[in-house]
Amino acid sequence: MISPFRSLALLALTCLAGLPATRAGYRIENVARPAEMRGGIVALGFSPAGTLVVATRYGEIWMRSTAGAWRLFARGLNEPLGLVVESDRVVWVAHRPELLKCSDTDGDGRAETFDALGGQWGVSNNYHEFFFGLRRDPAGNFYGVIGLTSLGDKLTLSQAEVRGTLNPTPILETAGHIADLPYRGWAVKIAPDGKLTPIATGFRQANGVGLSPEGELFINDNQGEYKPSCGLLHVAPGDFHGHVAGLKWEPGFDPKTFTTEQAWRRYKGPAVVFPHGPMGVSGGEPVWDTTGGKFGPFGGQVFAGDYTRIVVRSALEQVAGTWQGACFPFLGRNENAPYATGEKLLAGVMRGAFAPDGSYYLGATSGWGAGADGIQRVVWDGQVSPEVRAITITDEGFRLTFTRPMTAATLAKAGNFEIGRFRYYYQHKYGSPWVDETKVAVTAARPAADGMSVDLTLAELEPGFIYELSFAALRTAGQQPIANPLAYYTVNRLRNGARAVGDTTRLPRPGEKMPTARDEAAVNTQSATALVAAGEKVYRLYCVPCHQPDGRGIPGGAANFVDDKTRLAKTDAELLQVIAAGVDPKGMPPFESVISVGQRRAALAYIRATFGGK
Repeated sequence: MISPFRSLALLALTCLAGLPATRAGYRIENVARPAEMRGGIVALGFSPAGTLVVATRYGEIWMRSTAGAWRLFARGLNEPLGLVVESDRVVWVAHRPELLKCSDTDGDGRAETFDALGGQWGVSNNYHEFFFGLRRDPAGNFYGVIGLTSLGDKLTLSQAEVRGTLNPTPILETAGHIADLPYRGWAVKIAPDGKLTPIATGFRQANGVGLSPEGELFINDNQGEYKPSCGLLHVAPGDFHGHVAGLKWEPGFDPKTFTTEQAWRRYKGPAVVFPHGPMGVSGGEPVWDTTGGKFGPFGGQVFAGDYTRIVVRSALEQVAGTWQGACFPFLGRNENAPYATGEKLLAGVMRGAFAPDGSYYLGATSGWGAGADGIQRVVWDGQVSPEVRAITITDEGFRLTFTRPMTAATLAKAGNFEIGRFRYYYQHKYGSPWVDETKVAVTAARPAADGMSVDLTLAELEPGFIYELSFAALRTAGQQPIANPLAYYTVNRLRNGARAVGDTTRLPRPGEKMPTARDEAAVNTQSATALVAAGEKVYRLYCVPCHQPDGRGIPGGAANFVDDKTRLAKTDAELLQVIAAGVDPKGMPPFESVISVGQRRAALAYIRATFGGK
């Protein structure tokens, strides 16, 4: 059975679909691309002159002038996943083997010279050895992350052509990813002269690299083994961010005596956790709103697209010297979102950049088993919707600030704020269930006189937990509800400096069963109606990101239960095995270590009852 606490996320997500016609002031537009452009958009940026520059997964670089004219700038790159645009004639590109400086030396609009920089890392012909990036600081240093080698290739590195020293020494259990070649799993700095400096390790497939306006490096890594969720990782020299594979390239590291507990004690968790399910499943590039108010009331905050048709907004703060903060759903998922107009958000929006006019561009790719290829532009039309702008931690609980005044009547009622907390396992298995869940009582709510903030006092506030806040009952003076009534705050530290080992994770206890496994008997004996109701909660938390609220999935990836009747024609046993083991070619992860057998049965019951089949 599912903890009653999970109903908070269900309530908030359900409310998104049932809001009255309030406007968030954001319009989504599709950007026309030339028919010759090949592959999805995997890097995106703007030149100082305002030219849009994109790279495709097939190795092309295209430029679009401010007048809308496209031209091919370069081709033949090895799957570039990041770029820095120096000018309309010079583009730095991160592709698998190195950085490339692509230069148009004669002014004809095409790059003629390609100068390599860096590249002191191991490479093979493994299909999943990406180099993620790219960011450059004012001193000219570049930053990126070298992804791990995937065991999904079924080809051992001893059989492959490799560049660099091969070190097959095993480290604990690494499940689907390894670092048998130098610096795989590391964040690196590449100086203007090409010197590579490893900064930190513990990364899996960090498909989002960002540099804050203050020069702080943040990385959005992808969920999986040793990674319970995506999220914004603040990266400093010497950090270890969870995945053990890359540790073998740390000077002096001894794998023979290393234990999972030692890894957990070193683990530095995300500054902001994006809980797996409600806040996406495969995070992309974080970008800061530095538009000076051109994109609405969220200046200084961070936006990151996710593969599953959602954009997450984050508000960061430093507490006792540590970065942490809150995340909110911003755009996506809903078929007809009442807080946005225009086109539906594409699946696969992994890249983002703010244009000189203050609009937010998103690049989408259909790689990795699903998604869509395309470019979208998000424009603010000046209308401010009711939102929780930010959440900050206090000595007693949290302070919520709003984009518009809320009524005192709704703010002063403590029962209008539902709060719970949870954390994750630190384990080699894929992902983690929510563990140690509990509701947290709000003992007092003190609104500001202007209705623009409220201070909440909690019955308890502990470090090492993710706090879920649901506030669907709040209203403006015009009786408008909060457009996105759900948030998650990551408490790495309290204001007095207190923290927990392992941040928002703990080790599974010896012999401990999955938290919901003890309730399997209740699942087996409840009525069909109760089973379907329980399954709806599981579906909303874990299945909606890919299969969507309407069950129609993502073209080329997640199954369309409504229109493709063959999907539900299999037996219960076959479908339960699919949920447990996943479908790697379609990008579906295994849920065996994330949700219990009973939750899988309940989810299948809901899917059959809602989208067809018995």
